[in-house]
Amino acid sequence: MSFSFKNLSSAFLLSTALGSPVLAQELAQEVVNEYFDELRASGMTVAPGQESVTGSTVEWRDIVIGLPEDEGSYTLDFMRAEELGGGKVSLSYPPEVKITIDPKGEQPKADIMVRTEGITHIVSGVKAARNHDITASRIAVEMATGEPPFSMELAANDVVVNQVSSGAEALHYKGNMKAANLEMRYDLDDGETKMSSTGSYDDLSATFDMDAVNDASLDELFAGTRNLSVSYQMGKMAGSTDITAPQSAMVVETSASSADGSFSVLDGTFDMGGTAQDVAYDIKLKDIPLPPFTARMKAVTTQVKLPLKKVETPLPARIQMGFDGLELSDTVWGMFDPTGSLPRDSAKLNVDLSAQIRWLVEALSAAEAKSVPVEVDSVKINDITLNIAGAALNGSGEAKLNNATFPPMPVGEVNMDLRGGVGLLDKLVALGLVPQQQGQMVKMMSGMFAVPGGDGTDHLVSKIEMNADGSILANGQRIK
Repeated sequence: MSFSFKNLSSAFLLSTALGSPVLAQELAQEVVNEYFDELRASGMTVAPGQESVTGSTVEWRDIVIGLPEDEGSYTLDFMRAEELGGGKVSLSYPPEVKITIDPKGEQPKADIMVRTEGITHIVSGVKAARNHDITASRIAVEMATGEPPFSMELAANDVVVNQVSSGAEALHYKGNMKAANLEMRYDLDDGETKMSSTGSYDDLSATFDMDAVNDASLDELFAGTRNLSVSYQMGKMAGSTDITAPQSAMVVETSASSADGSFSVLDGTFDMGGTAQDVAYDIKLKDIPLPPFTARMKAVTTQVKLPLKKVETPLPARIQMGFDGLELSDTVWGMFDPTGSLPRDSAKLNVDLSAQIRWLVEALSAAEAKSVPVEVDSVKINDITLNIAGAALNGSGEAKLNNATFPPMPVGEVNMDLRGGVGLLDKLVALGLVPQQQGQMVKMMSGMFAVPGGDGTDHLVSKIEMNADGSILANGQRIK
């Protein structure tokens, strides 16, 4: 099942936008028109419907809003604004709004229902600087498609949003939000595989600072003239996924004690990262009476940084991923080491790489490029760390690339340090996990690229140097 993330995210934003600006009488007309202008600026169409005034309350009925590129619409039966005094207005709107999305392509049509409970929305401030203070006991978004059958529900409880909308022509949003809990559920049945998943996330909070961006202004975001940033934190998480497929049937349960992360596009650079603590996976096979296959990690980290704008000077990029404190259950170990020959200490992995890169085409059109769309000026191994089953590998290095040749010629060095590797290899051979002949071959190859280190007998170090003339040295000995 495929569904456009753009459409889904638009629908979710619409669900939170149902309480957007309006004030009473003259002020009400002014601010609701600002809101309609915001929707039009994002590519939507707006038919405001009938307007009436009763005392201090202004009401608009049958407001029809069309999604960008004529891919759907929704109707607000009413929107009311009641003057509270002191330049403040309370907004109210229907507790249920149905949104129809029709991508008019290969992707399926979707119906989305937005439901709100106990919602209040107070608007204050002046033109081009509106304050929105929103609370709700529950905001739920339900989506369903027909082919293949798919349904999903997201529901946030005890929601608080504080937002400032500013800017006349270039709209800007800044604020924070929190929710006591977020519930998630989805079901999929494509005729062969049935999948049902639930999830719960506690104590969510987020801050945001962003320019309004739509399809027409993506080039400005990539060029760095528009920016956005979001950061988040959450507490306990728990989820369960039930899968029934032709070859397997299982239940996967996940949990974590907390997580935090961020997402930004600032000055034309994409940056996303996050950390989760006390992560656990439990896999239960429904057709085989075995204990759960369990993996637990103290921490999991990821970081991705990528420049998006096309400039002459190379810009920094980075990718980092890793985990710490990985422990596997005896069920997992027993699959390949039933006798307990291997040390079962917790494992650690960290891969941290960076580079200087330059786009040769606009990043938005990179998928259509007929040749390599990006040029790598230099690369750096900030850290490679792997500690597992009694062995420890560490690596670092950097190189400058000569892009005048094809493939580009690297000039630099790589340094590796391996402790306990030979002992681990011998145990893998004894367990039958590595054929003896291949084990011997690995030892022979290590003699070409590594030399004994200074810390005991099972310690190898390697320094690989790549020179401008194309030669390669391993620990001072030429191998190319």
